[in-house]
Amino acid sequence: MTGLRRWLERERVFRWLPFIPVQGLFALLLFPNFLLLVYLSLLSWRITRGTWWNAAFTGLDSFQRALEDERFLWALARTFGFAAAAVPLELLLGFGLALLCRRHFRGRRFYTTVFLLPMMIVPAVVGYDLSMLLIDQGPFNQLLSLLAGRAITVRWLSEYTPAQLAVIGADVWQWTALTFLIFTSGLAGLPEDPIRAARVMGASRWQIFWHVELPLLKPVIAIAVILRSMEALKIFDYPMLLTQAGPGNATETVAVYLWRVGWEFARVSDAAAMSLVLLVVVAMYSFVAIRVLRRERRRLAEEGVA
Repeated sequence: MTGLRRWLERERVFRWLPFIPVQGLFALLLFPNFLLLVYLSLLSWRITRGTWWNAAFTGLDSFQRALEDERFLWALARTFGFAAAAVPLELLLGFGLALLCRRHFRGRRFYTTVFLLPMMIVPAVVGYDLSMLLIDQGPFNQLLSLLAGRAITVRWLSEYTPAQLAVIGADVWQWTALTFLIFTSGLAGLPEDPIRAARVMGASRWQIFWHVELPLLKPVIAIAVILRSMEALKIFDYPMLLTQAGPGNATETVAVYLWRVGWEFARVSDAAAMSLVLLVVVAMYSFVAIRVLRRERRRLAEEGVA
């Protein structure tokens, strides 16, 4: 009993002990589904052909078809392209708004609330409203015509590049609020001692921000990148609501294609294999991002500021 008590009193063990029930619940809910997904990926089963427990076992054939499916690979690349375009914009806009609301000015609480509102709206509502704004004769084209002084008609929902920009814009409009919230919390939690020391040594406001505050914010930035990237790679609502993943396959993301393979084409085993391929790709990205985050936290801890 004494040995067990000493083991439980260790800082590392005590820190993780409260999370064991929650992690156990997650494992109980997710692990059986994951095993079923893996099993289905090893079969040759369609919804329209009998039951899955009677389907033929084909091994890794579904994974081979997934890796040879050009449409799946293009959807995967297109999804990463959307994320690569949307996430940096959300980070920059959210960081700028956080810096703006850091200052004390009249109405700051009101503007902070306004900046957070998009995040609280259901994505389906956002997609429907934006589709009404972006139709050929809609308010957005009329605004562009007014600003340009001539008639401008951009087919935002029916041409290749404008449709992609519309999907990216919808994601940026809604989820900049999340990065704004993360950066606002990060700025509020910055330690005062390094900033005060730099100010005493005569550093300018810009030098304090660039050489003191921004390095301290690296873990916060890494968290924002990880959270938004994971969500951006699952984008489904906006392509379906704005363009029905068109024109052609212009806005068909990997989530949309998996839904089509599984439900429209009834190729459940292929959809399961593609899901696992996507899981491996996202896990590799997450692993690298988390390693970067841990390295920054370790560096700040060694410097005595975290």
